[in-house]
Amino acid sequence: MVDTMKKNKIIIGLVIFGCISIWYFSGSIQNNVNEKNTELKTAHIPNQDESVSSTQEFEKKTEKPTPISFEQPVVDSAKIIAIKYKQSLNYPPYSQPLSLNDFSLLNPNYFEPITMVTQDSNVTISMALEKYHFVAPEPIKVRVSGAEIYAAKIKVQDTDTRKTISNSTMQYSEGGYVAEIKGDSDYPIDLQITVLANVNGDDIPLVAQVKYNQKSAIVTGVKEPYVDGSDLAFPVSVKVEKAGLYRLRANLFSAQQPIASLVSQARLETGQKQIILKAHQSIVPNVDSFELSTFTIEKRSTHPSEPSRFGSSAIDTLSFENVDTSSLNRTAYVPSDNEKKRLSFLQNLAKTN
Repeated sequence: MVDTMKKNKIIIGLVIFGCISIWYFSGSIQNNVNEKNTELKTAHIPNQDESVSSTQEFEKKTEKPTPISFEQPVVDSAKIIAIKYKQSLNYPPYSQPLSLNDFSLLNPNYFEPITMVTQDSNVTISMALEKYHFVAPEPIKVRVSGAEIYAAKIKVQDTDTRKTISNSTMQYSEGGYVAEIKGDSDYPIDLQITVLANVNGDDIPLVAQVKYNQKSAIVTGVKEPYVDGSDLAFPVSVKVEKAGLYRLRANLFSAQQPIASLVSQARLETGQKQIILKAHQSIVPNVDSFELSTFTIEKRSTHPSEPSRFGSSAIDTLSFENVDTSSLNRTAYVPSDNEKKRLSFLQNLAKTN
């Protein structure tokens, strides 16, 4: 009975930790399918003397295995999460520090190239796309590169139903093979792109999955920033084509150095609307020039049957000069009651003070 209770305790701990990890580290998207080849090697079959000797040696070296405890790894991981979450509470959730090490935030729509090394000829081939999220009617440009590729075909399918949408032959260009898949407002949100690259007579498959979103909203501009209490506010203009709950993200820079990742959420009706991004004083340096870039707007899912959809941006980067931040209220950020409760929960789980 005691052993059963201990096992149940361990399982519950793992489930709780898994939920916390998903909740704390959730964020994007990636999507890419990599295939790996395994070399087969001929096994050495020992004779009888070798077999006996090996068995005796194994028996001498074999010791009673140490019982594995799952509780300590869970506690250690929970401690790390609790420490990181506590550090994040020095800043409001809508305005978190950004550094050059935050690759996923600096490149939110990055597509990781699909790479494969062929088993027979040891040739490396790869498939690259411009990005991961597309918005209708954007075309999808695909490029395949690598030595000894003699031809390449491309197929587009609905990821869920496997229905083929298009088939075509890729064209050779500048040392690789390229194709441009024409955009369509009727495409499903989940697309699978399969390339068959002919390498020395063998068709090698490269498979990728991307998101193809229908029009929902587009970022059209940003007005001059202004001071709002402890925040430097950036009014962002958005043309909304489909009403809903939207989340807008952008990165704040100064002299091309990252400062903060900004996020805001608002329910918007159709038409020309506005979302305010705010940079908290705790991350705003004593400078007067800023750049805002890497805009990502997403129509949030409000129902299980309704997937989230990404919009687009008509601007890449906007610069603001002679910004007066002297009136910023330099009061430190105070975590909300809910944030304090989350921290307390994590610390209790990690058995920390």
